[in-house]
Amino acid sequence: IIILPRRQTSIIVEFTSRFLRPAEAVLLLISKRVGGIDGATLTFSLKSEVKHIEPADILKCKSPCYEL
Repeated sequence: IIILPRRQTSIIVEFTSRFLRPAEAVLLLISKRVGGIDGATLTFSLKSEVKHIEPADILKCKSPCYEL
């Protein structure tokens, strides 16, 4: 990603959760030295929020409830 001086950009981060609990991550954007000038390192704390749950698969099975 190249962000020019005094500009801004949007970065989309997509996460697919396997659990119902929220997850946490850290996003580091580390600058590359250009022309002898160091840029700032940006650190973001990301926290997920589960808003919608869909089943991965549905299984149908048939069996007797009770056998002697």
